[in-house]
This record gives sequence, C-alpha cells and structure tokens, in this order.
Amino acid sequence: MQRSNRWRIRDEEEYTIALAYLRRSFDKSPSFWRESVNKDKAREALQHFDETLPVDASVFERLNEWIRENLSEEQLGKLRVAMRVGKSRNRHKRTQVTLDKEVHERLSAQAKALGLNLSQTVNLLLDRFQHKEQ
Repeated sequence: MQRSNRWRIRDEEEYTIALAYLRRSFDKSPSFWRESVNKDKAREALQHFDETLPVDASVFERLNEWIRENLSEEQLGKLRVAMRVGKSRNRHKRTQVTLDKEVHERLSAQAKALGLNLSQTVNLLLDRFQHKEQ
C-alpha cells in the first residue's frame, strides 16, 4: 500500500493510543477491517507489540512499518482521527506515568485495602508525606 511517509508514530503517547485503538479494532470495529484481505495476518503481527513502557524509537519504527503494510488510506485516516482525539483527551484529563511492576502491585494492594483507586491512593500518600514534612 503506497502512501506518504510523512505521518509517523513518534512518541510513547502516540504508540500507546495507536496500539490500543488497533487492538480494539479487531473485535469491536468489524467495519474497520471490512475490505482487508489480510486481517488475520495483521492481527497476528500486532500481537508481537508489547504494551510495557518505556519503549524506544526502534519499536515506534516497527509499528510504523506494521501500519504501512497493513492499513489502507481509509484505515490510516481513522487511526489518525482516533489518535488526535486520544491525545486531546490525555492533555485535558490526565498524565500518564510508567511504574515498575513491583511499585504498581504495592500501590494497587494499598488502594484495594483503602477502597480507593490508584490516583486517590497516590494523592492520599502525598498528603500524608507533606504533613510529615511540616
């Protein structure tokens, strides 16, 4: 599929949004793959991408290559829209943080014990820490 190489995934935010959108497209958006003859091959190739962050430029390039090989111009347009919307939502609502698995497990256990979500737990811990300093 021939297209301009100007559009590319360049950072972790774009990578995360694109990967989530593409994975959802296989099960929740059958119309996305309606005209594709290689849907099963594309799904299999996409499974090799890891959601664990951080990732480096070589992983971005592998996903860009997957996109060039498997998406039509129409599909690429839909992906671009989804990424624009996702980035806009991220800017207005939250910040993404990468935690070590052990830290995530400990925070999750603490949150569960307190009956809170992770954000609320982090805020509570920060408040307690700030009060100790004063």
